[in-house]
Amino acid sequence: MKQRKAIYVTIIGCLLSVSMLLGGCVSIGETQYEVASYQGELKEGETKTDFNHELFYRNDKKTTGADPFVFDNTERDGYYYLFATTGACFCYRSKDMSDWKTVGHALDLLAYGEDGAYTEERQAAWTDIWAPEMVYDSETELYYLFFSASSREDTNVKEGNGVKPGTAIYQMMVATSKYPDRDFKLVNFMDAESCGKENLHDYDTKKYPHYYAKYFILDPSKYTAFTKTTGSTDEDSGFGGYTCSIDPHPFVDEDGTKYLFWTDNMGENRINAVKMDNWLKPDWSTATAVAYCNYYTVEDRNNALTGAVVSQVSYENGTVNEGPVVVKHNDKYYLTFSVNAYTDSSYQVAQAVADSPLGPYRKLTLEEGGVLLSGGVAGSQKVSGSGHHSFITVGEQRFIVYHKHDSFTVGGNPRHTAFDEVKWITVKDKDGNDLDVMYANGPTWSVQPKIEAFSEYENIADEASISGAENTSYLNDGLLSIYKYGDPTFMEYIKETTIHETTTFTFNFDEPRAVRAVMVYNSKMEFDCFQKISRVELVCEENGEEVVRYIKDIEFSAENLKLNDMGGVFYVDPGAAAYAEFDELNVKTIRITIEVPEGQEQVGISEIRILGK
Repeated sequence: MKQRKAIYVTIIGCLLSVSMLLGGCVSIGETQYEVASYQGELKEGETKTDFNHELFYRNDKKTTGADPFVFDNTERDGYYYLFATTGACFCYRSKDMSDWKTVGHALDLLAYGEDGAYTEERQAAWTDIWAPEMVYDSETELYYLFFSASSREDTNVKEGNGVKPGTAIYQMMVATSKYPDRDFKLVNFMDAESCGKENLHDYDTKKYPHYYAKYFILDPSKYTAFTKTTGSTDEDSGFGGYTCSIDPHPFVDEDGTKYLFWTDNMGENRINAVKMDNWLKPDWSTATAVAYCNYYTVEDRNNALTGAVVSQVSYENGTVNEGPVVVKHNDKYYLTFSVNAYTDSSYQVAQAVADSPLGPYRKLTLEEGGVLLSGGVAGSQKVSGSGHHSFITVGEQRFIVYHKHDSFTVGGNPRHTAFDEVKWITVKDKDGNDLDVMYANGPTWSVQPKIEAFSEYENIADEASISGAENTSYLNDGLLSIYKYGDPTFMEYIKETTIHETTTFTFNFDEPRAVRAVMVYNSKMEFDCFQKISRVELVCEENGEEVVRYIKDIEFSAENLKLNDMGGVFYVDPGAAAYAEFDELNVKTIRITIEVPEGQEQVGISEIRILGK
């Protein structure tokens, strides 16, 4: 534990030598005390630094499973619920988005019938229970849990007479309950008591005689007819003639209109959308494809079918567009989705934009910020496969909730949940017009400020005036410089403050503020990194007097900053900060001194955060 003993120093006369000794920017007549601080502790034999969970969080492995979805149920019971792909819609809950407690399998009651045999519902949702998402409907006072699953083989059905061979896989289903975490009952769309008379399916039971067809959200006859309008169908795919569908995403527009987005998991791997009359009844006249893998627009894909040469999406290298999520911002709709193989480090989140919920959407280019979240683009050696996601707004902050691989080096299937803050920034689109896009302060694996709604303190750096260098506006713009391999054009919007010599930055507040911690974020590039904060001075008002309390040599944790044999920086974690916390102080001014290491031309500082109130 790095703690400092209190030292009393009265500055009198000419203090040039004392100032040089302390490495700070003291003034004649100031009373200086070295203040006790805590900067985290990396214990011997450990790889992760201990930290104060009342002030900070870190994306450690706290939940198991992929495809995380967080549902805000705080208005009804005070909890956030996290669902993940682990089978039977596994669920956690938390009051602060940090301390997650296991609830269990939301669909566990479907496992066995009274006679001990598997129920039909259990066999319908047999395996591949993936990507659950939930919505609450105030009119019906029910929770609707959407997910996809593969059914157990129907041995009573033989092919022929129009029946296709094979067993349906990857089909979307929905279960309802009065509770957010238990007692979910699978909806049967051939039973009016289960789904409601107005929502009954009328598919061709001779073509689709299998027991499990009645549990699919999408009427198989209507879904097949829709896929034919897109120029492709899975009717002869070997899966019983059923078109595969995964990753359901229910979206409610500001006017209350309901929509369902999902991914066709076969063939071209497209993302589809449809307006819903209610959560159990699609309006098939509105069904449309909104995104195709490797194409910027649906129009591009259709033109390519005619032989036209169209631009391919530069950040997609496979046949995956999955995990759709829609966010409305101002008058635009943003479709976010995952691309590339989930087992690979290149699995990442991208974004597209449209003027209406059903599109047409255009995937953003790299220059516009098309890649929203990527451990690979960030050059992280800790985070891999940062993909399939959801968003959650907590207070004034929005967060992207995503999964990452348990092992950066192995990748593959084992994954767990992480989250980072998302900001809106304005860029120039491909036509030179202003366009708001999402920017993620992540993916991170280092200590970050706790969600402000659950902490006594928030970042107040943007409320201070700053001096010390020409480009100080980047120090408190709220944007972390993360992407080492980001597109140069886009990264012009996410700049660092650069210095070429030892510099002291001064943060002045109009009135004294209660301050609890200071964080200084390093450059994303190793050759521009600094290795410590030389000095922090906190000018406090105490009993009507001005007192300066200081902290020297705040170092980066060895888990976030690794040096080479020559003493230079070999690797820095994207989004890593050196920080110090201390007992709450009544602070009017903060002076932060950073040195340029010997032999280094410049230093880049991504951000400075002051946790106060």
